Amino acid sequence: MKRRGMTLILAVEAAACVVFCFLRTSFFGGFTSLAAFPFEQAGYVLRQMSLSGTAGNAAAIVLYLTLGLLPCLAWLLLKKQGRLLAVDHLLPALSVLLLAVIYYMVNPGLIVSAVPGTGKWLLGCTFYSALSGYLVIRVLAVCRRARPETLESVLQGLLGFLKMVFVYLIFGQNLDRLLNSLRDMGNVSGGLYADGAAQGAQSVGLTCPFFGLGYLVDVLPYVFDLGIVFWAGRLLAALKADRWGDAAAELADRLAGFCAKALGITAGADVMFNVLQVLFGAGLYRMDLVIHVPVLSILFVLAALLSARYIREAQKLKKEHDLII
Repeated sequence: MKRRGMTLILAVEAAACVVFCFLRTSFFGGFTSLAAFPFEQAGYVLRQMSLSGTAGNAAAIVLYLTLGLLPCLAWLLLKKQGRLLAVDHLLPALSVLLLAVIYYMVNPGLIVSAVPGTGKWLLGCTFYSALSGYLVIRVLAVCRRARPETLESVLQGLLGFLKMVFVYLIFGQNLDRLLNSLRDMGNVSGGLYADGAAQGAQSVGLTCPFFGLGYLVDVLPYVFDLGIVFWAGRLLAALKADRWGDAAAELADRLAGFCAKALGITAGADVMFNVLQVLFGAGLYRMDLVIHVPVLSILFVLAALLSARYIREAQKLKKEHDLII
């Protein structure tokens, strides 16, 4: 996919995540969790259709079966195209799971959860985990017998998927956490003024900006990861065009430099945020004085750094070999 098209997709995803987070704040009952999207909304629509009358109930049943059998439709298409693999026989099981998830979303009163309010989240996570497991196994099965050109295309696809994951973490998961914290502070502030109690040394007005700073510190590793994935995509395209060319070597060096800066800035931001919390701790309602160690993000950055270095060293050896010949 071209860079402009991928950028548009990521922008749409970011906007959708932001809108969802604010809708969740305003209409908590209909947007309980990002993990439950779009099953929760589909369940609500189907329920309203079913309650509208006989015709609406019949249409709801047809739509329910259509949505639930989408994995089976994918199985039929793969079989028709001759691309069916052994792992694809899991698709009918995914249809059964999807039908069950949507059924419980249509009838939320049947959901039983040990922790109140987490039932829809658990259902969404269950389906997404099963779907991701199937996709991972299928990608590995394709890569095992693929040609180098196919592997490069698969790798580009995985890089695109990583971009979408990082955008979700920035504008979805962490933004939702920030809005929840701000809502809680709003409740605290309203309670204080309603009871006529004095705020004392602690200030809601000071705590909220620190929530914003905490959000920036939390998402900073993912922002750098997103930048690294973009650089890695450009490097992969350059390697595909000319594995031993100067363009690929230059991109490898720039990627390595970007990775090193990303690690330093991430660590420095974490330290500065903790120092600021200590300095202004007397005026904060809540502090987050923990050691943020984004292990997965650091491992990802180090992997990109090592890959760039290996590419550069391989190119140097190739040039030396050509000079000897």
